[in-house]
Amino acid sequence: MRRGEFVSAIILAAGQGSRMCSDITKQKMNICGKSVIWRAVDVFNRSSEIDSIVVVCREEEIEWMKDELCRDFNKIHAIVVGGKTRAESARCGFNAILDNTTFVAIHDGARCLVTEKIVSSVLDKAIDFGAATAASAATDTIKIIDEYYAVKETVPRNQVMAVQTPQIFSKEIYSKALESNIIDLQITDDNMLVESIGQKVYCVDTGKDNIKITTPGDIKYAEYIIEGRSVVNDIRVGHGYDVHRLTENRRLIIGGVDIPYDKGLLGHSDADVLTHAIMDALLGACGLGDIGRHFPDSSNSYKDISSLVLLRTVKELVEKQGYSVSNIDATLVMQKPKIAPYIEMMVDNISEILGIERGRINIKATTEEKLGFTGREEGVSAHAVATLIK
Repeated sequence: MRRGEFVSAIILAAGQGSRMCSDITKQKMNICGKSVIWRAVDVFNRSSEIDSIVVVCREEEIEWMKDELCRDFNKIHAIVVGGKTRAESARCGFNAILDNTTFVAIHDGARCLVTEKIVSSVLDKAIDFGAATAASAATDTIKIIDEYYAVKETVPRNQVMAVQTPQIFSKEIYSKALESNIIDLQITDDNMLVESIGQKVYCVDTGKDNIKITTPGDIKYAEYIIEGRSVVNDIRVGHGYDVHRLTENRRLIIGGVDIPYDKGLLGHSDADVLTHAIMDALLGACGLGDIGRHFPDSSNSYKDISSLVLLRTVKELVEKQGYSVSNIDATLVMQKPKIAPYIEMMVDNISEILGIERGRINIKATTEEKLGFTGREEGVSAHAVATLIK
């Protein structure tokens, strides 16, 4: 749910990962078919709470990062070179965020098991208090030791938490912290930076699964968690179908693209047959009826309205049910005009509205060999299938 804030995520992936004992950096390592950094960025790109993403990486990995991420993730604003320390890299990322940012979410790229729920819960707390962090309650007894590893003191477990990321701050607070501190090698997370100016950081208990990939054993554990999540996910599938008559003196708008043609689709709204089919598929997957129930043609509120606006509303309805869109597969049925030159633009429009990467949206077009009403160029129809996950 949108909160009226503009949130920029900074994904830190400039470390060497020396403890992995590997020839490649850990951000490139594969977990269940996807790289570590891809999985981390994917969550922030899907989150409706995040508006823009900056990725910070090693200079020699800039081109690899662009190839790996930019094709799939539309929220990436910049990929920048990091510094020698985590603190320097965070500063590099902060310098690259958009000017209208109000909150900044800093996340370790090696924490690829973060979830949209974690991002949302930490952001809620940050908006309330200005600074918040993901964390995990201690279950082991914590000891303070001396240089010889002898126990000096036992710390009550209810007074300690293991801090994770994302760590989210108002832009004003984080900027003030950066201005007041030189880059310190002892600063191991951004909470310490913010704490140094007297700002309290509030912890959100986000559980044990938000692990950081640090050693080879973490890869197997991450795969175990991912496989477990796929078993318990609630998966829904919906089908949508729509048809509109072709007529003169109307614009032909399909997938939000205004296509040059001597006829357009007749309807109360912009009659975007493709987007209507997708909306019905999403509503059907959630058991929420159809677009006629939510956007009746008896209401002047929807007269000539862009169907992309309505699609955004449907997405919000889906999210209120606790689901997110996994993928869309749609087929347009029409004789003319040729749709192929416009499909990529349609994918871009729908990807932006639904907040999912382009690779999760597939749009096809076919004719019916001049058979039926579409073959006679009397109208256009569209089918869509949507998959949702909880």
